[in-house]
Amino acid sequence: MVELPRHQWIEDEAGLQDLGEQLRSCEWVAVDSESNSGFVYEESLCLLQLNVADQLWAVDLKALPGGKHGLDALRASLESPSTRVFLHGGEFDVGCLKRDYDISVRGVWDTQQAASFLGREKTGYGAVVEEACGVKLPKDFARYDWGRRPLDPAPLRYALDDVHFLPTVALSLLKLVEEADLLEEVEIANRVVEEATWNGGFQVDAVWSLKGARQLQPEGRSILWSLYSWRDSLARRLDLPPGRVLNNATLVALCRNPAASLQDLKRLGLSSRVRSQHASELLQKIAEARRQPPPAIESVRRERPDPAVQRRGDRLKVWRRQEAAQRGVPLQVVLPAVAMRHLQRNGAGDLGSVPQLGPKRIARYRREIEELCRL
Repeated sequence: MVELPRHQWIEDEAGLQDLGEQLRSCEWVAVDSESNSGFVYEESLCLLQLNVADQLWAVDLKALPGGKHGLDALRASLESPSTRVFLHGGEFDVGCLKRDYDISVRGVWDTQQAASFLGREKTGYGAVVEEACGVKLPKDFARYDWGRRPLDPAPLRYALDDVHFLPTVALSLLKLVEEADLLEEVEIANRVVEEATWNGGFQVDAVWSLKGARQLQPEGRSILWSLYSWRDSLARRLDLPPGRVLNNATLVALCRNPAASLQDLKRLGLSSRVRSQHASELLQKIAEARRQPPPAIESVRRERPDPAVQRRGDRLKVWRRQEAAQRGVPLQVVLPAVAMRHLQRNGAGDLGSVPQLGPKRIARYRREIEELCRL
């Protein structure tokens, strides 16, 4: 029998209003979310967990009305910079709250960012909880369909644990960050988390990110484009993620060695479900693409970098590595990757405009950066 921690289960507007009232009077809130990603074509948030002044809340987003205004009772607090919002690896949560509810979370303190800047080798939630609280959390529901209802006690306990220990972890890491004089660096990283967006869905250009896609012959590229579009249409009809209809490796294999029969499909590893229900449609698509290739989208050509710009980037990388080793800190403490790429492309003429650099790094490293960026 799974024992649940004391919590409030919210499944109606009245409960949501109560939670909103609690949020308005608190200095911090720990937040996590769960979605049905990996189980449906268009994922959505299904559960929102919060720890408000050590009181746990679970919001059943499947029971509440959807739409951009579905969480308006929580909006003011989550969007207020004066409310500290504890997250762990919060880019997904922030991006999904923007996508599903048009909520832009502010006041983020991301414990994964803090652990990373402190040089922790393991920055996952389980690792930081074990370090700060001495508790080893199970991983049984890391891949779970959170759209299921009713929600059983075991997965609910797993979800509540994600915010139960988070404030203790966050405050512990905050103290360590302050002691290490890394507060500004971590806060810059937290602001980046706040700007996260959801980047899923069907993206035409993503076809060229599939392993082996760029190495296909012209006929294979035409088949790939045809099947890539077909897979997305079929996934939409079946309400499944495209990868569960036809995984990427099999998709590229079908383009490298075009199938002409059921036996070919079986040999190439196509699932029995797709073979039994959609084989004829798939074989027809392959045959059509070979007979009359569709206009395939061109892969983006990668421009050869200017040699002088490349040398500038190499100098910055060597210096960053040496400086990090000398200080005994992770590379991003010295210079975030985004800032380094900007400096490589644009030089050091306007350090104030360099993303994720910040006043502290400018004051400390202005002379070195300007010297390294001279062509």
